Amino acid sequence: MALMTLNYYSNILGRDTDVCVAVPDEKTLTRFSLAAHPRRYPVLYLLHGVGDNASGWTRLTNVERYASAAHFIVVMPTAEQSFYRNAVDGPRWYDYFQEELPYRMASWLPIDPTHQYIAGISMGGYGAWLLGLSEPDKYRGIAGISSVCSLEHLKVEAPADMRGMFSRIYRNVFGTTDPQDAQYGLTALMTDRLCARADRLPLLLQYEGQQDFMYDDNQAFKRLMLAHHLPVHYAEWPGAHDWRFWDSAIQRVLKVFHEREQ
Repeated sequence: MALMTLNYYSNILGRDTDVCVAVPDEKTLTRFSLAAHPRRYPVLYLLHGVGDNASGWTRLTNVERYASAAHFIVVMPTAEQSFYRNAVDGPRWYDYFQEELPYRMASWLPIDPTHQYIAGISMGGYGAWLLGLSEPDKYRGIAGISSVCSLEHLKVEAPADMRGMFSRIYRNVFGTTDPQDAQYGLTALMTDRLCARADRLPLLLQYEGQQDFMYDDNQAFKRLMLAHHLPVHYAEWPGAHDWRFWDSAIQRVLKVFHEREQ
């Protein structure tokens, strides 16, 4: 794999931002001609959690090796503590992820823009569901790993030393320290429009650790999706809200997405 960090100015964010990217090697290439049409790869947009940045996945997991085996480009963007939403009075992160990021990546990298996937952990799992289910035609697969499924419960269930941080983040993103799930939670994504096309949705994966402090919320979200006839593929196994579990989960995600491409 070729690993790189791209730093550039985002028109939508109005600031510099960065992404880490893993691109498969062309190990069998023997003709080095600019006239040859390069191979185009499916792309996985891989989202980080509230305490991480674009480099977390490459530093703390074997995602490079898993992406190489799956023949995927993996784009790992910085999202700060945005919850992948347009802030009430700040950067338009949702618009950036849905519009500008895919455009720039497809302009610079050998990506097949018709084969986009999205996945994330924790806050990034929330972001993957938000971005993927809001505009499902853009993605062939969505994977939520240890996802934040309830904003209301997160402040209560999070470790005590993090609860004040979430109040600050919520105020910056949602304009209130108590955002309601009915308006901002994943339950709000279960629209009539989405459910009417349940048989034409991307591949949906939900993975959860059995010792995760958000286990019950993920169970509730799974039941909600099934009640709305969304064909989610759910799996759980021993694990906590940590990189050990996330490493095993992203290996499974890339394997399943690779099989989807065959």
